Amino acid sequence: MADYLLEIGLEEVPAGTIDDVIGQLEDNIKGMLSEKKIAYETFNSFGTPRRITIQILGIAQKGESITIETKGPSIKSAYKDGEPTRALEGFCRGQGVSTDKLVIKKLNSEEYIYSIKEIKGVNVKRELSDIISLAISNIKFAKPMSWGDSKIQFIRPIRTLVSLWDKEILPLEYGGISAGRKSRGHRFLFNGDIEIDAAYEYENKLKQAYVIVDKDERKQIILKGIEQKENEFDFKVVIPEALLQEVLYLVEFPTVFVGSFDPKYLKLPKEVIITSMVKNQKYFPVTDVNGHLKPYFIGVRCGNGVNIDKVASGNEKVLKARLEDARFFFEEDKKIPLMKLREKLDKVIYQKDLGSIGEKIDRIVKITKYLGLKLDYQNQDLLIAANLAKMDLASHMVYEFPELQGIMGYYYSLLEGYGNNIAVSIKEHYMPITAGDQVPDSIEGIIISLADKIDSITSIFKVGLLPSGSQDPYALRRMALGIIRTIIENNISISIQDLLNFSQNQTANLENLDIDIYLEFFKTRFKSLLEKEGFRFDVIDSIFALNFDDILDVYTKAKALKEYSEDKNFTVVVGLLVRINNIVKNNQCNEFDKNLLQNKYEIDLANELNNIITIFEENLVKRDYLNCYKQLEILKKPLDEFFENVMVMVEDKKIRNNRINLLCNIKKLGEKLFIANKIVS
Repeated sequence: MADYLLEIGLEEVPAGTIDDVIGQLEDNIKGMLSEKKIAYETFNSFGTPRRITIQILGIAQKGESITIETKGPSIKSAYKDGEPTRALEGFCRGQGVSTDKLVIKKLNSEEYIYSIKEIKGVNVKRELSDIISLAISNIKFAKPMSWGDSKIQFIRPIRTLVSLWDKEILPLEYGGISAGRKSRGHRFLFNGDIEIDAAYEYENKLKQAYVIVDKDERKQIILKGIEQKENEFDFKVVIPEALLQEVLYLVEFPTVFVGSFDPKYLKLPKEVIITSMVKNQKYFPVTDVNGHLKPYFIGVRCGNGVNIDKVASGNEKVLKARLEDARFFFEEDKKIPLMKLREKLDKVIYQKDLGSIGEKIDRIVKITKYLGLKLDYQNQDLLIAANLAKMDLASHMVYEFPELQGIMGYYYSLLEGYGNNIAVSIKEHYMPITAGDQVPDSIEGIIISLADKIDSITSIFKVGLLPSGSQDPYALRRMALGIIRTIIENNISISIQDLLNFSQNQTANLENLDIDIYLEFFKTRFKSLLEKEGFRFDVIDSIFALNFDDILDVYTKAKALKEYSEDKNFTVVVGLLVRINNIVKNNQCNEFDKNLLQNKYEIDLANELNNIITIFEENLVKRDYLNCYKQLEILKKPLDEFFENVMVMVEDKKIRNNRINLLCNIKKLGEKLFIANKIVS
């Protein structure tokens, strides 16, 4: 066994990209090691702003030897009159073996020719450089960079390479740089290079040079430092996970410090202060025990504690400038009524074929009216909120901080004297912003959120900008999921087909699309949601095979079927419905005639069917689908007796059709719940 170390020394790498690059490199190397049957004990990956590292401990000196056994033609086809046939000769050429290297094996009472090849394990030390070079070159970047005369591209220019096999330099060249054992320490705390004597001592060597290469160790240092400051200053630090992950890749040797700002800035909306800290300066906000913002912040320095007071002071000056700008924008925005900003939005293009943002607002208002009517909520505040929802896009504050759209509209509308319900709906109509984000829960917020998103989907679809692959510049997938979640989590029953048709009619200058195009888009997002919630694929398919219109009803049926699929009688009901479908699938279903029922068992079945229909339909209206399934269970006994004692396909056409229609009525009940043939038994 040996240890191997690869370090790629780089110019400063954008924090948000490092995890992806490390992940790709790790997957590429692991994949090739597995392909070549090279074993190892431990695979470590590290990353800092200036380096990406792979450390493989306990790597085998030699790959595992493998035997490849390939089945060829049968003996009958391989030889004729004792001589090899063309089939056998072709097989031998393809396998690169002579006929005397073949073996005969019996398979299912017939004998076949087999080629057995022994492939010796690779010399790992000799192969590893090629594996590493290929693994690096296969990394994909959204925005690669080229440098110098090299045709090589990477996330940032490569400046050093370390490649060690135990204590020995393993030859490796990439991007015009030959690998050695010299790495770089901290940019300011360590002078010159540091030599790595052996692959296993990498972490300790870098620590001597003031570089903590393990991300998790840096994280613990930061969290411990924050905890110490919380105890010292008696406040609570807000730690957004996304910010913490970003800061981890901004520092190589973290030191936590506390800064402060003038309390007068606390008069600004808290989201403005937090955004200035988090987005611009990468600071952690501070609150009291009740969650109220305090005039402090936590920063993380890439360095030690020397002159930390000066570091804090410098950061305070930068934040003060940011907050002063924000205060100026806030005061300027308050001078202009929200409705007055419509003039600006009429000149801002939403999309070249769809006109301005002002025109989008008009569509949102019309769809809002439609939804208000359908949901029996017709309120003047609803239309005022719909008109105001996008106005803050023309404000100075949102221009500077786009993340605050909707939030600034909330504050400005309150300052202008609009009701809280209007202000809240302005903030909520963008929700959910991310996949796991909260959905709107005020009635105005729900309606305007649905109106905004459904307009975006139908209008962007109509200009031909459908999402494809990883491309979704208008975030339509997220919007569709947001619509689905908003409807489900707020128990809204509405026809999505009618809503889509009404919405796409608002862009009358463009040709309407087939409604099925939209429905398939929604089904795909809906299926993804259900899969994440642990629904079986066949349960999903059996529900989506029904008419897709009322999203809440589809979800309720899916939940009921998921629960019922764990019931002991589930397979019984599925089996009966599948058997019925196999009998009647090519026949037109009509009502059966009681007067044509002859056999005792078909009469019993018809009577039992009539007994359950009323309760079944009542439960169906109440969406108590589990009890609907229980009603179907009652038909098991009469159905079993029917199939055992009644011939359906008799010669008498009237009797035959009547029996088919009887079964059809049971089939139609089942298909109000799910399509049984989609269930995998």
